[in-house]
Amino acid sequence: MLDEVLTELRADPNVQGMMLGGSLARGGARPDSDLDVFVVTTEKDDDAPWRHRHRPLPVDLLAYTADDWRARFCPHRVGDESWGYAFLDGVILEDPAGAMAQLLTEAAEIHAHYRVPAHIKAHYGWLWKHVRPKMLAVLQRDDLIEIGWAAAAMTNEVVRTVWAANDLPNPSLDLGTFRRHLDGLTVPHDAPDRLRDILQAPPKQALQLQLDLIALVEPHLAPTDF
Repeated sequence: MLDEVLTELRADPNVQGMMLGGSLARGGARPDSDLDVFVVTTEKDDDAPWRHRHRPLPVDLLAYTADDWRARFCPHRVGDESWGYAFLDGVILEDPAGAMAQLLTEAAEIHAHYRVPAHIKAHYGWLWKHVRPKMLAVLQRDDLIEIGWAAAAMTNEVVRTVWAANDLPNPSLDLGTFRRHLDGLTVPHDAPDRLRDILQAPPKQALQLQLDLIALVEPHLAPTDF
């Protein structure tokens, strides 16, 4: 299937380069995994036939110009995810003009020098001042369904907060991306282990572990001059 996709892409003069992404590139694909291919184009073309062709296997073709890809590497809004991680984990398939290699280099540089904007850190600082008392109240009421809901609902916010405290761009919600880059966290020093514990714990314990972790990262959410 990949060979068929590449043959179609090679025939399009608008295509500058292709990269394999996702679980297949990371070596963690399962039989039900889809095929992720990132494409660099010279110009936007939503009507290219290869974008809409029906295939017997799930294929996710993500195609943007180089400038559009760059804009996706450096998040500026709360909740934005960086596609830079996908490039850092990807495998270049074809790159005759060096467009993919250049984007890969730029993604690494952007991530290395990225600092979370002050308004994003301020958002998470505000969030936990507002939500933490509610989480504590949930634990005290000891309603297991309410506890399970709260633990599940807040997990994503905890992950985003820890990445912000580490001055790193948000990863996608793809589990493979999360696992691959989890050990890059250093605030607090045991953040990777704490997040693993949260994800494996029963709901009541997970909610308490979330509160413990937020208490450690909250001082790192103070406004910073960049």
